[in-house]
Amino acid sequence: MKQLSILENGDGLFNTHVTLQDVQEVIQEQLNTKSILGKNTKYILIGEGNGIMSRIILVEPDWTVDADHLPSKFVLKIPYCVHFQGLIRQMMGSNPMSKEQEAGLMMMLEAESHGVHNREVNMNTILEKWEKGETLLNSKIYFSKKFDSDNKSKGFIGMEYVENSVVRHLYVNVKPIELYPVLKSLAYFQAGTLQLNEEEKNSISGFDLAKLAGPALTEDGIKGILQQARLINLEKLDEKVKKIEEFGHGVVNFELACNLNKYVGINQPVLVHGDLWSTNILWKERNGKPIADKIIDYAGIHMGNPAEDIVRVFVSTLSGADRQTHWKHLLNQFYIYFLEALQSEKAPYTLDQLKESYRCYFVTGGLALLPLFGPVTQGKLMMCSENEDKEGYKRVITEKMERLLDDIEKYHLLSRNVTKSYKKPVARN
Repeated sequence: MKQLSILENGDGLFNTHVTLQDVQEVIQEQLNTKSILGKNTKYILIGEGNGIMSRIILVEPDWTVDADHLPSKFVLKIPYCVHFQGLIRQMMGSNPMSKEQEAGLMMMLEAESHGVHNREVNMNTILEKWEKGETLLNSKIYFSKKFDSDNKSKGFIGMEYVENSVVRHLYVNVKPIELYPVLKSLAYFQAGTLQLNEEEKNSISGFDLAKLAGPALTEDGIKGILQQARLINLEKLDEKVKKIEEFGHGVVNFELACNLNKYVGINQPVLVHGDLWSTNILWKERNGKPIADKIIDYAGIHMGNPAEDIVRVFVSTLSGADRQTHWKHLLNQFYIYFLEALQSEKAPYTLDQLKESYRCYFVTGGLALLPLFGPVTQGKLMMCSENEDKEGYKRVITEKMERLLDDIEKYHLLSRNVTKSYKKPVARN
């Protein structure tokens, strides 16, 4: 009997293959309860427009057996690849793949989606063991189910619902000082690398940037991505896009991005969230000011270079002008937090190595975010209410995109020969 696939719509919750019975069985086992989700339980699809690889469902339970340890609300995250398939086809635009190429890509996507989900579950387990939620800003996890050889379609995570929180999307500018709690969280997260044992490291291994992003960043893929970027504001972005197009596929440098630690002289890789952009930071208002409250979605978890998450956060949250003006100061502040978190442990990299990593990773990180400024953001804007300032949002997106394209050009020219001029360090006694 053919197994169900997460690449296809299912008959379960919100077109996934996960059924209510699947969820209830895991709840009863992992929360040690006989209660089930009663008939008055509410299921609300949330997070549409904020992500492309999962269904996010708010569950308001009608528990049949009351118990203090059962949550009054929780979020159910279910891997769901149908949106992502559509995004890839949209990025390809006028350069569609052959049927054979598309079949191969979808097979890889399914396998990688399983690995991504399982690594996130494993990272959540590690974070819970650390018990540093106040600093790391990670959400409480109630239950989860992994994929395996007998289960290729029913993975999910049940996690804390953060009341009164908001996402500040790409079309909102975050002030540099507002990122301090995020930088502190990330610094302590990276410092946690030194606590990992070999079993834990193995449980989150397997991430392959070239394999995951490669299909989207082919020569035709880059053409499609840049065309989508151009259409955000043809008048202001056309010339800037043309400058990137002149580099051709040479602007993509997986060798540098995937082996960056080697090229900047860092011997100890650190924990990388892997998907730390604006939609994975939840904010709350306190005393009239937005405060970063939670960092979510560790699906991209891996060991890598310390600048990877920082590039994504800066590009997606800050105005282009603020990012260009304050990135060095923010890295200085991050490194202060990092040394604080390490306490007496030796730092695995220097501040100068971090800054050089930022410059060298910027092109890859920026290119990976470009599609989110295009189709994903446009889809989110279409869902805005009449009372929202769509034109203001578009101005924010255009300004971020202008500066992003400028810096992709700048940092490509700066870093494109790093791998060619690399000389292996000489061992010294």
